[in-house]
Amino acid sequence: MKSTKHIWIIGLGVTLLVIIIPIFIFLPRASSAPKDPNDSVATYSIHTDHKDIVRGAFETGQQVTQACLVCHPDSATELMGTSHWTWESEPFDLPWRDEPTTIGKANQINTFCIGAQGNSKRCMTCHTGYDWQEFEPYDYSISSNVDCLVCHADTALYAKGEYGNPAEGTDLLAAAKSVRAPTRENCGQCHFDGGGGNGVKHGDLDESLYFPSADLDVHMGAQDFQCISCHRTQDHDNKGRLVADNYQVDPAEQETSTDCNAETTNKNDRNNTQHHTAQNLN
Repeated sequence: MKSTKHIWIIGLGVTLLVIIIPIFIFLPRASSAPKDPNDSVATYSIHTDHKDIVRGAFETGQQVTQACLVCHPDSATELMGTSHWTWESEPFDLPWRDEPTTIGKANQINTFCIGAQGNSKRCMTCHTGYDWQEFEPYDYSISSNVDCLVCHADTALYAKGEYGNPAEGTDLLAAAKSVRAPTRENCGQCHFDGGGGNGVKHGDLDESLYFPSADLDVHMGAQDFQCISCHRTQDHDNKGRLVADNYQVDPAEQETSTDCNAETTNKNDRNNTQHHTAQNLN
Protein backbone atom coordinates (compact mmCIF):
# COMPACT_ATOMS: atom_id res chain seq x y z
CA MET A 1 0.00 0.00 0.00
CA LYS A 2 2.83 2.31 0.97
CA SER A 3 4.73 1.48 -2.23
CA THR A 4 1.65 2.25 -4.30
CA LYS A 5 1.32 5.64 -2.63
CA HIS A 6 4.93 6.52 -3.52
CA ILE A 7 4.38 5.52 -7.12
CA TRP A 8 1.28 7.71 -7.26
CA ILE A 9 3.20 10.71 -5.87
CA ILE A 10 6.06 10.18 -8.35
CA GLY A 11 3.57 9.88 -11.21
CA LEU A 12 1.83 13.07 -10.14
CA GLY A 13 5.16 14.89 -10.00
CA VAL A 14 6.16 13.73 -13.48
CA THR A 15 2.75 14.73 -14.83
CA LEU A 16 3.10 18.21 -13.33
CA LEU A 17 6.57 18.59 -14.82
CA VAL A 18 5.28 17.55 -18.23
CA ILE A 19 2.65 20.29 -17.97
CA ILE A 20 4.69 23.03 -16.27
CA ILE A 21 7.96 22.82 -18.26
CA PRO A 22 6.37 23.56 -21.70
CA ILE A 23 4.36 26.36 -20.14
CA PHE A 24 7.54 27.87 -18.70
CA ILE A 25 9.39 27.52 -22.00
CA PHE A 26 6.68 29.01 -24.20
CA LEU A 27 5.22 31.53 -21.78
CA PRO A 28 5.40 35.02 -23.31
CA ARG A 29 8.03 37.14 -21.64
CA ALA A 30 8.19 40.86 -21.33
CA SER A 31 10.55 42.08 -24.02
CA SER A 32 13.72 43.76 -22.84
CA ALA A 33 13.86 47.50 -23.20
CA PRO A 34 15.00 48.43 -26.71
CA LYS A 35 18.45 49.88 -27.05
CA ASP A 36 18.43 53.66 -27.08
CA PRO A 37 19.81 54.67 -30.50
CA ASN A 38 21.44 57.69 -28.89
CA ASP A 39 23.78 55.40 -26.94
CA SER A 40 25.89 54.88 -30.07
CA VAL A 41 25.74 58.44 -31.35
CA ALA A 42 28.61 60.86 -30.93
CA THR A 43 28.03 63.41 -28.19
CA TYR A 44 28.92 67.05 -28.62
CA SER A 45 29.14 69.80 -26.05
CA ILE A 46 26.39 72.40 -26.14
CA HIS A 47 27.47 75.12 -28.53
CA THR A 48 28.12 78.49 -26.94
CA ASP A 49 25.59 81.18 -27.77
CA HIS A 50 27.53 83.83 -29.72
CA LYS A 51 24.99 86.63 -29.80
CA ASP A 52 26.74 88.53 -26.99
CA ILE A 53 30.26 87.51 -28.03
CA VAL A 54 30.58 88.56 -31.67
CA ARG A 55 31.24 92.22 -32.38
CA GLY A 56 30.94 93.90 -35.78
CA ALA A 57 30.43 95.43 -38.14
CA PHE A 58 31.62 93.19 -40.97
CA GLU A 59 32.00 94.26 -44.57
CA THR A 60 33.20 90.93 -45.98
CA GLY A 61 33.01 87.24 -45.18
CA GLN A 62 36.78 87.22 -44.68
CA GLN A 63 36.38 89.68 -41.80
CA VAL A 64 33.95 87.30 -40.12
CA THR A 65 36.43 84.44 -40.49
CA GLN A 66 39.25 86.53 -39.03
CA ALA A 67 37.04 87.26 -36.02
CA CYS A 68 36.28 83.54 -35.64
CA LEU A 69 39.96 82.66 -35.72
CA VAL A 70 40.70 84.88 -32.70
CA CYS A 71 39.01 82.28 -30.47
CA HIS A 72 39.31 79.27 -32.79
CA PRO A 73 42.84 79.67 -34.20
CA ASP A 74 43.16 76.13 -35.60
CA SER A 75 39.75 75.79 -37.21
CA ALA A 76 40.61 77.14 -40.64
CA THR A 77 43.77 75.05 -40.90
CA GLU A 78 41.81 71.94 -39.88
CA LEU A 79 39.11 72.51 -42.48
CA MET A 80 41.67 73.26 -45.19
CA GLY A 81 42.99 69.71 -44.79
CA THR A 82 39.62 68.14 -45.61
CA SER A 83 37.84 67.34 -48.89
CA HIS A 84 35.19 69.94 -48.02
CA TRP A 85 37.93 72.46 -48.82
CA THR A 86 40.19 70.70 -51.33
CA TRP A 87 37.37 68.99 -53.27
CA GLU A 88 39.86 66.18 -53.88
CA SER A 89 40.53 62.74 -52.46
CA GLU A 90 43.89 61.51 -51.27
CA PRO A 91 46.06 60.27 -54.19
CA PHE A 92 45.65 56.60 -55.07
CA ASP A 93 46.68 54.24 -57.84
CA LEU A 94 44.57 53.74 -60.94
CA PRO A 95 45.31 50.92 -63.38
CA TRP A 96 45.27 53.29 -66.35
CA ARG A 97 47.50 55.98 -64.79
CA ASP A 98 51.28 55.88 -64.42
CA GLU A 99 51.24 57.91 -61.21
CA PRO A 100 48.83 58.20 -58.25
CA THR A 101 45.96 60.61 -58.89
CA THR A 102 43.12 62.24 -56.99
CA ILE A 103 39.39 62.26 -57.62
CA GLY A 104 37.00 65.03 -56.69
CA LYS A 105 35.08 68.07 -57.84
CA ALA A 106 38.31 69.98 -58.32
CA ASN A 107 39.25 67.85 -61.34
CA GLN A 108 36.31 65.55 -62.08
CA ILE A 109 33.91 65.65 -65.00
CA ASN A 110 30.34 64.71 -64.04
CA THR A 111 26.92 64.40 -65.62
CA PHE A 112 25.21 67.22 -63.69
CA CYS A 113 27.19 70.32 -64.59
CA ILE A 114 30.23 68.97 -66.49
CA GLY A 115 32.76 70.30 -63.99
CA ALA A 116 33.36 72.91 -61.31
CA GLN A 117 36.20 74.58 -63.19
CA GLY A 118 34.71 77.17 -65.52
CA ASN A 119 31.51 77.28 -63.44
CA SER A 120 32.89 79.23 -60.51
CA LYS A 121 29.98 81.66 -60.48
CA ARG A 122 27.46 78.98 -59.50
CA CYS A 123 29.33 75.85 -58.36
CA MET A 124 31.11 77.78 -55.65
CA THR A 125 27.84 78.70 -53.96
CA CYS A 126 28.45 75.39 -52.18
CA HIS A 127 32.23 75.40 -51.71
CA THR A 128 33.37 76.36 -48.21
CA GLY A 129 35.57 79.15 -49.54
CA TYR A 130 35.21 82.79 -50.54
CA ASP A 131 36.51 84.79 -53.50
CA TRP A 132 36.65 82.42 -56.44
CA GLN A 133 37.58 84.00 -59.78
CA GLU A 134 36.39 83.13 -63.26
CA PHE A 135 38.83 80.80 -65.07
CA GLU A 136 41.62 81.44 -62.57
CA PRO A 137 43.24 78.86 -60.26
CA TYR A 138 41.97 79.10 -56.70
CA ASP A 139 44.47 79.81 -53.95
CA TYR A 140 43.65 77.13 -51.37
CA SER A 141 46.24 78.49 -48.91
CA ILE A 142 44.38 81.63 -47.73
CA SER A 143 42.83 80.81 -44.37
CA SER A 144 40.67 83.94 -44.26
CA ASN A 145 38.81 82.62 -47.31
CA VAL A 146 37.40 79.74 -45.26
CA ASP A 147 33.66 80.28 -44.95
CA CYS A 148 32.74 79.49 -41.32
CA LEU A 149 29.16 80.71 -41.75
CA VAL A 150 28.05 78.24 -44.41
CA CYS A 151 28.29 75.37 -41.91
CA HIS A 152 27.55 77.20 -38.66
CA ALA A 153 25.20 80.15 -39.27
CA ASP A 154 21.41 80.05 -39.18
CA THR A 155 20.40 79.39 -42.78
CA ALA A 156 17.55 81.88 -42.40
CA LEU A 157 20.21 84.58 -41.96
CA TYR A 158 23.00 83.43 -44.26
CA ALA A 159 23.39 82.06 -47.75
CA LYS A 160 26.23 81.93 -50.24
CA GLY A 161 26.08 83.84 -53.47
CA GLU A 162 28.14 84.05 -56.62
CA TYR A 163 31.80 82.93 -56.58
CA GLY A 164 31.42 81.56 -53.06
CA ASN A 165 30.91 84.96 -51.46
CA PRO A 166 28.04 85.84 -49.10
CA ALA A 167 24.78 86.50 -50.92
CA GLU A 168 24.15 90.13 -51.69
CA GLY A 169 22.40 91.95 -48.84
CA THR A 170 23.45 89.46 -46.13
CA ASP A 171 23.68 90.93 -42.63
CA LEU A 172 27.02 89.39 -41.73
CA LEU A 173 26.91 90.50 -38.10
CA ALA A 174 23.52 88.87 -37.55
CA ALA A 175 24.73 85.72 -39.30
CA ALA A 176 27.89 85.58 -37.18
CA LYS A 177 25.90 86.01 -33.97
CA SER A 178 23.71 83.04 -34.97
CA VAL A 179 26.49 80.45 -35.29
CA ARG A 180 25.87 77.01 -33.74
CA ALA A 181 26.69 73.37 -34.34
CA PRO A 182 25.79 72.38 -37.93
CA THR A 183 22.20 71.33 -38.49
CA ARG A 184 20.45 69.43 -41.29
CA GLU A 185 19.68 72.81 -42.84
CA ASN A 186 23.39 73.68 -43.03
CA CYS A 187 24.37 70.35 -44.56
CA GLY A 188 21.32 70.15 -46.79
CA GLN A 189 21.75 73.47 -48.55
CA CYS A 190 24.68 71.89 -50.41
CA HIS A 191 24.10 68.15 -50.16
CA PHE A 192 20.35 68.21 -50.89
CA ASP A 193 20.52 70.91 -53.58
CA GLY A 194 23.90 70.14 -55.14
CA GLY A 195 24.20 70.12 -58.90
CA GLY A 196 21.76 72.98 -59.33
CA GLY A 197 18.54 71.77 -57.75
CA ASN A 198 16.67 69.64 -55.25
CA GLY A 199 17.76 66.00 -55.47
CA VAL A 200 19.72 66.53 -58.68
CA LYS A 201 22.96 64.85 -57.64
CA HIS A 202 22.06 62.16 -55.11
CA GLY A 203 18.98 60.01 -55.33
CA ASP A 204 18.86 59.48 -51.57
CA LEU A 205 19.48 63.10 -50.57
CA ASP A 206 16.92 65.83 -51.15
CA GLU A 207 14.93 68.48 -49.29
CA SER A 208 12.50 65.92 -47.89
CA LEU A 209 15.24 65.14 -45.35
CA TYR A 210 15.07 68.57 -43.75
CA PHE A 211 12.12 67.36 -41.67
CA PRO A 212 11.62 63.70 -42.61
CA SER A 213 8.97 61.34 -41.30
CA ALA A 214 10.00 58.18 -39.46
CA ASP A 215 8.97 56.13 -42.51
CA LEU A 216 11.31 58.11 -44.73
CA ASP A 217 14.37 58.16 -42.48
CA VAL A 218 14.60 56.17 -39.27
CA HIS A 219 17.49 58.22 -37.95
CA MET A 220 16.49 61.81 -38.62
CA GLY A 221 12.75 61.22 -38.65
CA ALA A 222 12.18 58.86 -35.72
CA GLN A 223 15.12 59.95 -33.56
CA ASP A 224 15.60 63.57 -34.70
CA PHE A 225 19.28 62.98 -35.45
CA GLN A 226 21.32 65.68 -37.12
CA CYS A 227 23.65 64.77 -39.98
CA ILE A 228 26.64 65.10 -37.66
CA SER A 229 25.06 62.61 -35.25
CA CYS A 230 26.23 59.82 -37.55
CA HIS A 231 28.74 61.58 -39.80
CA ARG A 232 31.12 62.08 -36.92
CA THR A 233 33.49 65.00 -37.00
CA GLN A 234 37.00 65.34 -35.64
CA ASP A 235 39.09 68.43 -36.31
CA HIS A 236 36.50 69.57 -38.84
CA ASP A 237 36.83 66.35 -40.84
CA ASN A 238 33.53 64.51 -41.39
CA LYS A 239 33.42 60.76 -41.91
CA GLY A 240 31.47 59.63 -44.95
CA ARG A 241 32.20 59.51 -48.67
CA LEU A 242 29.76 58.95 -51.50
CA VAL A 243 30.42 55.47 -52.86
CA ALA A 244 29.16 56.08 -56.38
CA ASP A 245 31.25 59.24 -56.78
CA ASN A 246 34.61 57.62 -56.12
CA TYR A 247 36.66 54.95 -57.81
CA GLN A 248 38.05 53.93 -54.46
CA VAL A 249 36.97 54.79 -50.91
CA ASP A 250 39.25 54.25 -47.95
CA PRO A 251 37.16 52.47 -45.28
CA ALA A 252 38.74 54.75 -42.68
CA GLU A 253 37.02 57.71 -44.36
CA GLN A 254 33.63 56.03 -44.58
CA GLU A 255 30.67 55.91 -42.23
CA THR A 256 28.88 52.55 -42.11
CA SER A 257 25.80 51.25 -40.35
CA THR A 258 27.98 48.98 -38.21
CA ASP A 259 29.59 52.01 -36.56
CA CYS A 260 26.40 52.47 -34.55
CA ASN A 261 24.51 49.22 -35.15
CA ALA A 262 27.12 46.50 -34.78
CA GLU A 263 24.51 43.84 -34.06
CA THR A 264 22.15 44.94 -36.85
CA THR A 265 24.15 44.40 -40.00
CA ASN A 266 22.47 44.01 -43.35
CA LYS A 267 23.15 41.13 -45.72
CA ASN A 268 23.59 43.67 -48.49
CA ASP A 269 27.06 45.22 -48.14
CA ARG A 270 26.01 48.32 -50.06
CA ASN A 271 23.18 48.95 -47.60
CA ASN A 272 25.67 48.74 -44.77
CA THR A 273 27.51 51.60 -46.42
CA GLN A 274 24.58 53.65 -47.74
CA HIS A 275 22.09 53.67 -44.87
CA HIS A 276 19.96 56.80 -45.16
CA THR A 277 16.68 54.90 -45.31
CA ALA A 278 14.85 52.89 -42.67
CA GLN A 279 14.58 49.86 -44.94
CA ASN A 280 18.32 49.38 -44.71
CA LEU A 281 18.01 48.33 -41.08
CA ASN A 282 15.82 45.34 -41.93
